[in-house]
Amino acid sequence: MDKEITEKEFDKYVEEKVNSVVVKTIEEKADEILKETVSPYIAAQLKEHFDDALAKSKEQLLIDPEALTAQAKADEFQSGGEFLKAVRIARDRKIFDPRLTFMNDKGAVTRQPLTEEQKTAGHMEIGDDSQGGFLVPEVYQATLYEIALETAIVRPNGATILPMTSDSLKIPTIVDTTHATTVYGGVQVIWTGENVQKTPTKPAFGQFELTPHKLAGMTFSSNELLDDSMIALETLITRMFGSSMGYFEDDAFLQGTGAGQPLGIINCNCTINNFRETTNAVTYQDIVEMWARLLPGSHDTAVWVINPEVLPHLMQIGAGVGALARAAGMNLIWINRNMGAASPIPGTIFGRPFFMSEKMSALGTAGDIGLYDMKYYLIGDRQRVTIDASTHLRFDYDETAWRFVLRVAGMCWPQSAITPRRGTATRSPFVQLHANTS
Repeated sequence: MDKEITEKEFDKYVEEKVNSVVVKTIEEKADEILKETVSPYIAAQLKEHFDDALAKSKEQLLIDPEALTAQAKADEFQSGGEFLKAVRIARDRKIFDPRLTFMNDKGAVTRQPLTEEQKTAGHMEIGDDSQGGFLVPEVYQATLYEIALETAIVRPNGATILPMTSDSLKIPTIVDTTHATTVYGGVQVIWTGENVQKTPTKPAFGQFELTPHKLAGMTFSSNELLDDSMIALETLITRMFGSSMGYFEDDAFLQGTGAGQPLGIINCNCTINNFRETTNAVTYQDIVEMWARLLPGSHDTAVWVINPEVLPHLMQIGAGVGALARAAGMNLIWINRNMGAASPIPGTIFGRPFFMSEKMSALGTAGDIGLYDMKYYLIGDRQRVTIDASTHLRFDYDETAWRFVLRVAGMCWPQSAITPRRGTATRSPFVQLHANTS
């Protein structure tokens, strides 16, 4: 049965329906108006506010180069003296500057060394902190090496430098000892006709190993010097460490035995020892034969290295065989009378520079004069220079002990001299005079 409604209820129903339609219509129209008018305005306002906020954010995030440089400088030692002072304080007072970096004798890097209390059973350690030191800052290290190179022959004249990240560096190589019938240790190319069988060939590969050795030095300075002048200390330590480091490292690169030290050029298997013409002398014939025995590809890069005792022989050398020009009545050919004693001596022999070094062998012994192409000498840099200090070693003398340590490897790249395609005299990038005449 249908429900009957009153007139009042009917009027209310109609009113609700009409109102709903009106509200819906207004909402739709309002939405259109917002899209056409209000929305662009609001969007523009939002974009403006967003751009302003972005600009302010960029300003806040923008890195000032000057401020960045200032911060970087603040994080570095301003001088070698400041670094040395920090090292001494770290060891003496156990106050560690956060800018210090410690490296133990095995190359492990930490912010500071372990204390004796920390070196207990159960602690994992690589190396011994007592044998390590504080890494020298890059700027100060550059100064040390600059001084070292002033007295060095091998490193600054083209030696091949290899960074090492472990205690061994294995280097593959081609075993090339003779060019009589093949090259590269076995490769052969032949002229052949059509439909002729070819014989396969291949190079001979080998491997050698670079092993770093430790070079350490020590000196002492009075505590008064430390307290009164860090500048004077920096000069003392820099000169002492830099010069001695360059001297003894270079001495090993030239004369090293390979036992506990680098293998020096003079003792390498590939170095040719050419017999000299006259005992205890260097003649024109000697240097001519040395030049002829040099590997042809090294004529533009090799350098002469002589012991100072050889210089008088070069200055009096004449074109001939036997004694010096003065005694034999020959004309001088390296220097002449027109040059006079006031003129500097020539800086080259056969167009290649020469250097004098007391690290070369004495006159009349093997290696008193050498012709070396340094690019065939390998240097492995294992550990940068570290410096450490101790106030206890010379406590009763009121002195501080300073120690520097570096680890380096060195050896000649070729394993032997090369027999040429034609001829019997071998060739090598390293040639020197033998002690004997035959």
